[in-house]
Amino acid sequence: MIQLLSSKFKLRDLGAVYYFLRIEVHPTSMGLMLRQYKYILDILHPAGMSFYKPVDTSISTSKVTVMLDYLFFDPTQFHQIISAFQYLIFTRLDIYFVVNKVCQFMHALTDIYWAAVKCILCYLKSMISFGFHITRSSSFALHNFTDADWAGSVDDHKSIGDYFVFFGNTLISNARLLVLLSKLSIKS
Repeated sequence: MIQLLSSKFKLRDLGAVYYFLRIEVHPTSMGLMLRQYKYILDILHPAGMSFYKPVDTSISTSKVTVMLDYLFFDPTQFHQIISAFQYLIFTRLDIYFVVNKVCQFMHALTDIYWAAVKCILCYLKSMISFGFHITRSSSFALHNFTDADWAGSVDDHKSIGDYFVFFGNTLISNARLLVLLSKLSIKS
């Protein structure tokens, strides 16, 4: 395959990939494990969260709602961490929904939302070695699953819906997978 591509494009074979765009690639007997262990550590350290106690669950999304509170003192730090979260959700689908929820309040940063971000950081610390497993499969079946909570937002009573798509055994779209992720992620 590389020879065919090199006949059309100028390229160089660098061998197997192990670290690319802050994503660690670990070959397994069933496929590839993608995780961002070092990247999570790089988020925790500047946020001053390296020594905080890990927690087993991320935030309760019902508690992250429009609330009046004191404005957060450092919006730049908040924005940097949220941006890092958005890149992290490529391999950590378990935080996809809560990161989306916290992003909805970036225009009015308060101490309550900073507490929610700290809770996500403590959760990441407890699940730091989790990742996204891409498995080999002879199946080319495409499966789509959807869900909605029908007016579940306490702020505006809008519905929150999501979907996820599998190609064979591998998830190929992001989704709100709070329960299913435990079956997809492999703790190494």
